[in-house]
Amino acid sequence: MKSCFGTIYPDLEQLQFGKPSTGRVFQILIHSQGAGHRDRRLDTDLKAWQDCQQCGDFRNCFDFSTAKLEMQRTLREL
Repeated sequence: MKSCFGTIYPDLEQLQFGKPSTGRVFQILIHSQGAGHRDRRLDTDLKAWQDCQQCGDFRNCFDFSTAKLEMQRTLREL
């Protein structure tokens, strides 16, 4: 298994305002600009996505990354 396995998306547990949260393919940046106003940005590294798709373990990595993302979203809602 490669060291990047399961890291397609950023780790939402590490998300902090004003600091980029980076996964292998996607990066999220949220700037807080006062009460209730946030500037959100999602960046995608298309070259990294293409590299991921060429990996022999892509399907397992994608499934695991997606499952981990869903669990992180669920935990944030509890």
